Amino acid sequence: MIKIIKLFLPSFSSFRDIKVEIENTSISRERFIDFLKVIGLMMIIFNTYYLIRFNNSFGEYLIFNLSFDDSITTTYTWFTVGMTLFFFSVGFTNKIAWYANVGRDGSQWKFLTDRVNALLGPVIVWISVVTIILNVYTRINNLPLFFTSQDDGVVPLTEFIMWPLWLVSIYLVVVIFSPITLFLHKTNPYLTLSMFFIATVAIDTFDFSLAFSYLRLINYLIFWLAIHQLGYFFADGKIFSYKLSFFLGLTLLTFGYLFYKLNTSNDFMSLSSYRLIANSNEDPPTVYYLIASIGLASLLLLLRKPIEKLLENRFIWILFSYIHANIFTLFLWHMFVLFYIYILGLDYLLYFSILLFFALIFGDYERSVFKLSSNLIQRVNPLQPWPSPLKAKLSYSNFSLAWISSILILIGIFQVTLGGIGLSGFFTLRNLYFISGNTFEALVKIGTGLLLLNLTIRRVDLKNIVLILSAGLQIVILFSRNILYNEISHFELYFSVSLIVFFLYIAFINRNYKSKTLV
Repeated sequence: MIKIIKLFLPSFSSFRDIKVEIENTSISRERFIDFLKVIGLMMIIFNTYYLIRFNNSFGEYLIFNLSFDDSITTTYTWFTVGMTLFFFSVGFTNKIAWYANVGRDGSQWKFLTDRVNALLGPVIVWISVVTIILNVYTRINNLPLFFTSQDDGVVPLTEFIMWPLWLVSIYLVVVIFSPITLFLHKTNPYLTLSMFFIATVAIDTFDFSLAFSYLRLINYLIFWLAIHQLGYFFADGKIFSYKLSFFLGLTLLTFGYLFYKLNTSNDFMSLSSYRLIANSNEDPPTVYYLIASIGLASLLLLLRKPIEKLLENRFIWILFSYIHANIFTLFLWHMFVLFYIYILGLDYLLYFSILLFFALIFGDYERSVFKLSSNLIQRVNPLQPWPSPLKAKLSYSNFSLAWISSILILIGIFQVTLGGIGLSGFFTLRNLYFISGNTFEALVKIGTGLLLLNLTIRRVDLKNIVLILSAGLQIVILFSRNILYNEISHFELYFSVSLIVFFLYIAFINRNYKSKTLV
């Protein structure tokens, strides 16, 4: 309990640890990748401050995005698609982590565990604190639970504040699919990337009937896997075979096309919608988002050497590293801070100061695991032999447990957003296509995923207990759904029953394995 409480308190020792890590920074470290990660999320944070405005009209709370109606700010969003830069950097680090774990000792489960845990620390703290603050504040003051958007739509307060969880969801998806995409990159890198790009364009441009319009959501997966795949090319050095003139031409071609379409068509061209209107280029990603992403990545690759030279400056690197150590915390809290600046009537100029204060208070978990040491990031030799897919020592059960745990956390994140973190009741059921859930079920799934991810593999003595507990929690979800709503969706029924059987099966074979070992 004491350790949990400490997560919510500022720790100056973690800042001292960062200073030590900075002093040990390797000269071989890819600072450009760190730059892409930080600048990508900072672009999103600044866009929120620059583009989002609130208003109150006769008791109705309005929310505006300046890029929807102004061509200059629309153009600005093309050059600030920061999520693309973030997932480009994630592709690089995932490839490094895969070789570091799997190539060394066959620990596929450790790859998934480490990558998921890298982001979940600040996420869990953020969900916990936001849930408490909003539920308490709504019972003290008259807090608006819905906004009216520019197209007269209704935007739930929780979906706006919890918009950063979409990045977390996409992050979990690309990590879960990493073993597959890494294999495809090893076998046919250019064909795989081309197919991802072609599929993105085809899905976005194909005229689906209304009954099958949901198929456009596939681009959530295909598009971000394509951007993630680009990071692999940087990690193994393939991207350096292209001359600067190639990136210059690609930059001019992509942005030139976007300017052409802006002047010759009536298409919606803003790339920062924040899910505020139905017509969006990022929900799911469209061809315009793909073109701008390629253009921005090309522009920064064109400027890579000057950027790396700039980061070699000691003062700049220290400042940059402290931002890097808190970047996830800053990103998660930036929507919440903006909303409360409006609610409390504070000056917008205080936005970044308050955001830094929240990073100081809630960023300890992220800072304490922040590493700049040379053994974390190093260039992969493209000739390094591909490791065997799976090795012995029960790696099948461990890897499958880690994979299922990641899936549970991913679905839990979806359901947290859907359930509205309890503002309309922790058991209020909401639906998103075939996924339904409430805040209670979301917290159960996230908690179960965290237990499975961190205890079943690292604590053999607790493995059976955790697995049986996880199976029991799935039974609780089914009973609660049946008691409260007198019905269970087919997806929830099949999914929960499959999980129960899987958990009990792993616990059973684990017990047999231990008994044989003792004999």
